[in-house]
Amino acid sequence: METLKKELESKGYKVYSAMSKEQARQILLHDLEDVQTIGIGGSMSVQELDIVDALKESGKQIYWHWLPTENGLDARKMAAAADVYLASANAITQDGKLLFIDGTGNRTAAVAYGPKRVILIIGKNKLTEDVTSGFARVRKEACPLNAKRLKLQTPCALTGKCTGCTSPQRMCNVFLTLERCPDAHPVEIILVEESVGY
Repeated sequence: METLKKELESKGYKVYSAMSKEQARQILLHDLEDVQTIGIGGSMSVQELDIVDALKESGKQIYWHWLPTENGLDARKMAAAADVYLASANAITQDGKLLFIDGTGNRTAAVAYGPKRVILIIGKNKLTEDVTSGFARVRKEACPLNAKRLKLQTPCALTGKCTGCTSPQRMCNVFLTLERCPDAHPVEIILVEESVGY
């Protein structure tokens, strides 16, 4: 992970190293102290850090379409315009490429352009050799688990395997690869030495 950290820094990212999810949580809470509005993409990694209640209690405005009180479409739009956008990549390669697959594209759009800052939480379980194996990892591991969690009627939700389906509920609609940090805004990455998210 130390080699990966240096590779990412050479590509323009600000990178933190965390030995555990709890340490990642503390880094994130400290980093967000002076922030007013926070958008969150669909992210099990963010959910596993269990930070939303703590952020709300400190007076932050949270836009997250997973919150039961939020209108999904409105929350996605507000999240993309927040001071900080929290999310995760679906995979990261050894040479520092970040890979994303989305259904609606709200997360990929916000990561590439929109909010003032982006912070990505990435666990060691998402590290892959290259782009090909990275997208294969997403289709084999992340998408079936997410589809099952969302109770979708896609082949991957039912069988656990990607078939390259044409289901109306298909989640693999928008693909994004970040070769380097985008020019639009700073992107920070918290690398976690534990498995986080799918």
